[in-house]
Amino acid sequence: MKTMSHHLARAPFKPASAIMAALLAVAAAIAPSAALADQNTARTNFFANMQKAGVTLADVTPANAEVVPTHVKGMYGIFTPAGKLVSLTNDAGTISTKGGDLSTIGLQAGKPRRMTSKQVDEVRAEVMANLDYDKLIKISYGNGGGRKILMFSAVDCPGCQMLEKDLAKAASRLNTTFYLVPSSLLGSDPAAVPALEKVVKIRCDANPALAWQTFWAKRTLPQPKACGLTTQNVQRDFSLLFHMMVTLKAIKPVVPMLVSEDGKWIRLFRDMNSTALAAAFAAERKPDMTAPTTQWLAAAPAASKPALPAQPAKAR
Repeated sequence: MKTMSHHLARAPFKPASAIMAALLAVAAAIAPSAALADQNTARTNFFANMQKAGVTLADVTPANAEVVPTHVKGMYGIFTPAGKLVSLTNDAGTISTKGGDLSTIGLQAGKPRRMTSKQVDEVRAEVMANLDYDKLIKISYGNGGGRKILMFSAVDCPGCQMLEKDLAKAASRLNTTFYLVPSSLLGSDPAAVPALEKVVKIRCDANPALAWQTFWAKRTLPQPKACGLTTQNVQRDFSLLFHMMVTLKAIKPVVPMLVSEDGKWIRLFRDMNSTALAAAFAAERKPDMTAPTTQWLAAAPAASKPALPAQPAKAR
């Protein structure tokens, strides 16, 4: 099977801009009280564990940090007032991605410790089990195939356009459901705004899946509708989940990117013949998923916090 490398474009990691930071403050102010309680719990625990670990965060404090829920229940982004992503964390504040790797904080004395491969696998399994699919655009072909395939894409991505054309051609033979997270290849760069405005129109439409497919087929967009989304929201949603998946070693930092139910990158291919389609998307190719034990994505009491590895990793 030939991989479809010509579909792929590197997706830059550009943290949110200062404009986004102001928007996040407004969003936090109007969020439901239950969500705020979860965000404040994550904030309190994260900074307490960082202090316990002796880590100084020069550009953010508990008072001015923006804590933003991700599309994964129980995971949050910690932002500086300027809109820079500091870390992802969980309700218990025992996960840190500061420095680029998954680390544990507050579960041991001393500095954060890089997670073992087993621990990363555990977090990945819980992340996939806790994806909030209701917040993603659901695009089904045929009978859906019983699949829940995560798709990262961008409206200004030539490779994404090629993939959409291939999917449209294969539609009569394709029984698959994709859950789409769209954005722009330019990330939070001001030049991305026109592309992100297109995504806002698509996501706010009454039928965002049809709006997405129509955009690629005819290059037309639905009439704008107010739904509370902004370009900054769109970029933030994409970047948080994409960053999470890259950190979890689930994907390569390129788009388009498809992720199977078990958090593994689905390699694309040039020729979407029946054999290749079945190999990638058929219902029988769906991973045998067992619900993971919840230990990382819950504000568990100290007695039930995740156990440390027998041989502690080297302190970061």
